Amino acid sequence: MLRVIAWLLKLILNHPLIFWACMLANAVGVVWGGWIWYGPQLAAAPAWAWLFIPDCPEAALWASLAFLGLYYRRRWGWFNAFAAFACIKYGLWTLAFWLRHWSQAGFVEGYWPIELMLFVSHIGLTCEGLLLASRIGPLGLPARLSIIGWYALSIYIDYGLGHHPPLTDAVPVAYVLWVAITLTTVLSVALLRLPNRLAPHAEGHATVKQVTPRV
Repeated sequence: MLRVIAWLLKLILNHPLIFWACMLANAVGVVWGGWIWYGPQLAAAPAWAWLFIPDCPEAALWASLAFLGLYYRRRWGWFNAFAAFACIKYGLWTLAFWLRHWSQAGFVEGYWPIELMLFVSHIGLTCEGLLLASRIGPLGLPARLSIIGWYALSIYIDYGLGHHPPLTDAVPVAYVLWVAITLTTVLSVALLRLPNRLAPHAEGHATVKQVTPRV
């Protein structure tokens, strides 16, 4: 599994066309998700909550910044961990959401292409998180705890204060809250147990053939 992740990351970082295509896909997700999916919710929410509301678009944004850091050989171990946590948590949360919705209500007539697009795109978001997790590098306990604290706080803001993502009638709040708590707990334990050197060159993509990024 680690070899596959390393190979895929090398493929993306060594081929500018693939890399920028991935960045473009993320940009579309950030804009579409933030404007169309979360736009009405953001407009009705207080400004202080905006940073916690568009979960998946923000995860895609953090992933894009982290991949840019890897592409230009920046040592952003803490940020890679932060972005990886977001991508895996919200990617899997969305998959669980749609599976529950389809099991209870099936596809919505005329809307199923968008539902499938969202499902597939969040598989991709989860995979981005796994790629970034392989490049976390040395990370002290305070940094790990700060990441865990941020995503624990997001649960309180989402479900304690009512700023969770839009749901359908087929998906109860109690279910998605349980999914959010479970994913946050599992990822927190994994982050705490993660060795400081997950890979020999975890601080960057030094294992990748040295190329000059082309724009």
